[in-house]
Amino acid sequence: MVQPPVHKATVKNVLSGDTVILRGKPRPNGPPPERLLALSNVQAPRLGNKDRDDEPFAFGSREFLRKLLVGKEVSFVPEYTVTTTTPPREYGFIMTANGDQVAELGIKEGWLKVRDGKARGDAEEHEALLDRLHDLEDDAREAKRGMWNSDESGLRDVSYTFDGDSRAFLNKYKGQPLDAIIELIRDASTYRVLLTLPDKSQQYVTLLLTGIKAPACKRDNAPESVSEPFGEEAKFFVETRLLQRGVKVLLEGSNGQNLVGSVKHPAGNIAELLLANGYAKCVDWSITLVTGGPASLRNAEKLAKDKKLRVWRDFVAKEKTNDSEFEATVSKIVTGDTILVKTKSGIERKLQLASVKQAPRGVGSTAPGGSSKSRDIKEVGYQFEAREFLRKKLIGKTAHITVDYHKPAQDGFEAKDCATVKVGHTNVAEQLVERGLATVIRHRKDDDNRSHCYDQLLLAEAKAQEGQKGVHSTKEQPVVRIVDASENAAKSRQFLTFLKRSSKQSAVVDHVANGARLFLWIPKENCRLTFVLAGIRAPRVGRTPSEKSEPFGPEALAFVVDKCLQRDVEIHVDSVDKTGSFIGNLFINGENLAVMLLAEGLATIHEFSANESQYTNQLYNAERNARADKKGMWKNYDAEQEQQTAKEEASLVVEPRREYIDVVISEYLSGHRVYVQVVNEDVRRLETLMYELSQYHVSRGTTDGPHKPRVGDVVSAKFTEDDSWYRAKVRRVAGGSVDVLYIDYGNSEILPTSRIRVLPDKFKTLKPQAQEAVLSFVKGPSRNEDYGDDSLERLKELTGGKQLVANIDARDNGVLCLTLYDPSNSSSAKASLNLEMVRDGQLLVNPKVRYAAAHQATIKSLQEAQEAARSERLGLFEYGDPSAEDTPI
Repeated sequence: MVQPPVHKATVKNVLSGDTVILRGKPRPNGPPPERLLALSNVQAPRLGNKDRDDEPFAFGSREFLRKLLVGKEVSFVPEYTVTTTTPPREYGFIMTANGDQVAELGIKEGWLKVRDGKARGDAEEHEALLDRLHDLEDDAREAKRGMWNSDESGLRDVSYTFDGDSRAFLNKYKGQPLDAIIELIRDASTYRVLLTLPDKSQQYVTLLLTGIKAPACKRDNAPESVSEPFGEEAKFFVETRLLQRGVKVLLEGSNGQNLVGSVKHPAGNIAELLLANGYAKCVDWSITLVTGGPASLRNAEKLAKDKKLRVWRDFVAKEKTNDSEFEATVSKIVTGDTILVKTKSGIERKLQLASVKQAPRGVGSTAPGGSSKSRDIKEVGYQFEAREFLRKKLIGKTAHITVDYHKPAQDGFEAKDCATVKVGHTNVAEQLVERGLATVIRHRKDDDNRSHCYDQLLLAEAKAQEGQKGVHSTKEQPVVRIVDASENAAKSRQFLTFLKRSSKQSAVVDHVANGARLFLWIPKENCRLTFVLAGIRAPRVGRTPSEKSEPFGPEALAFVVDKCLQRDVEIHVDSVDKTGSFIGNLFINGENLAVMLLAEGLATIHEFSANESQYTNQLYNAERNARADKKGMWKNYDAEQEQQTAKEEASLVVEPRREYIDVVISEYLSGHRVYVQVVNEDVRRLETLMYELSQYHVSRGTTDGPHKPRVGDVVSAKFTEDDSWYRAKVRRVAGGSVDVLYIDYGNSEILPTSRIRVLPDKFKTLKPQAQEAVLSFVKGPSRNEDYGDDSLERLKELTGGKQLVANIDARDNGVLCLTLYDPSNSSSAKASLNLEMVRDGQLLVNPKVRYAAAHQATIKSLQEAQEAARSERLGLFEYGDPSAEDTPI
């Protein structure tokens, strides 16, 4: 008898304990052929479905055959075909790779029953085969193997449909590796999966692979559907690796009634394999759910993109330009998602944070200039908080900028560069989204114009949603109200009282109009105000392109913007003007902005307010230094020309200046240069302040440690001679030594840092009481020159410990020019101590001072006294006539 041919094939899947689908070798232009084959002479229990239950031991029988054959190459011999069924059913014999008959193995293990049927070939051979199968069946029954085990019911608890709450199911089993069998591959990323739950019950679910989407395949139940390019190839790729394999499923999300998860196989992650071979693409809506993060999926996708595999065959990578990655300093926060940066070359660029959108403006928000006449501001929503977060995080910081894409101008909006901004290793947009202060833009599936950290942004948004933060909160939106304290003069005076209450107020510079006029936000008082720097005048800046700016106006504006815009500053308010603007001093990192402008030659002294300021000396010194260095507006400064002009102006003055004050000399620098204290209410306040300062340090004991200050700081210093604490300004720091000037007395000394402490703000409210002064119309030797000590000692004899009357003849760069009188001895306006010092030969007349023209009578009296000293050879005239030489003033 002729033996039937033996064929080879791979078992694609097992339908039941006695039926399989075999797959042949792949064809050039399509999937390999398949054929259904049932085992001859045996029968397995029938598996159930949604309409009927399993027969006992049906699933065990199927599982035996699945584990034995799926994915393996077998030999098979078709025996006959039954055509009365739909579709026709083919029967035959299957042999494993080592030649074992599969039917005999199934009967031996008790999972198959012998089915007696008529012979299709030689009757004797058929009868012998049946006898052998019956013997195997009897052995299995006797050994209680498989279905013959009377101790087991052979039934399972299984649900073929999923009608429950998918979210509740997910929450219950999320993150738990569940045993599963992939029963059906709909397409390369969508499977019908049989889950075995921890309680041993089973549940059929539809599973979507987390983070990826493969091309769709034609559906058997939808004849009109078509397969997308590479859909069938991708499906075959997965079937050969996963169909009816035992795997671990990690549930990570849900999409309607479908679950989203990852499939873990001992050979690896199928999602990564699909992406790396170009069979799938990452999808944004679920990639953030991937356990362990999306990086591995994105990296696998990038490999396929670089090689232009399959679905990426037409992919064109974005060209990287030279200016797409750079370092820059953040100069301004424009909105909750837009910033201005300045590159190292000084170019300013406007950037929008890539792939994020600022929180929407809340209903009811108002701004100045609208229909309301009030200039108060009301902001509803999270835009204000977003801007504040970015300001504190970015302003003045050097950031690493990566321009991810360019958004062209459209719908009336300007073109924008969209970038990822990082400070250190921190993505600012990610932090913004995580706090619920911005949302992530949903890009089109194939749109590569997105942040290169897009997945991290999606993860941050998921955290914000889970924590119900910011825009994701169910609470009412926050409301920020900011009052305009400078709306009018009456309103500003209401705010003046409590703004002056503390020595310094914290503020934020919101806008800069010019070098000396700024708009500030005071967080503590929740108000906005116009602020004018006291003591200086800055050049005006044109308000429109057609309006001309004053020289160095733009430079002064740029300087202040660079130093202060949107920075945290401190202010000290002195007064308000008639327009409602507040006048005072502004400090950035402890430095006086007015002094900084003067030092750069970008502003000039406003004499009246500078003389009233507690920072008079600093202001005048800064301008004097800028002139000497010819900075800014002083670049063409001519000192001689200035003196000549001053003389000409002074010559026009015919009446001498009369401004009498009571003073005491607190420090002697030479016979004609001193520090004085004006005797007024402030001097009495100084006595109280000194007592309170002493008590403060006694109460603190050793709590406050030594303080190492910076130049310009006002500190508390312990004077060497009496071990008492005084207010002092730091002039120089060298190692552990600090050169200080006692601002209320004018003396100075060098102290170790152990005698320096921080001066609390409450002791800074009183302006420095020591004012530098010179005796008018005279000059003399300095302390270290010949006759310097004699001149100094004579002045001390005349003035020491006395309250004097002084006439302020002029103010010269903040230095008082005084004619001194001793009320107990001076009998007339001519009988001054200046005259007495000249008469004693201790000083010389200096008729060349700029204010001399109005005081010719006084100068004449001084010259007569000088002639008398010369004739008697007193003091400086002891060995000659120094009046003919250049003696220091």
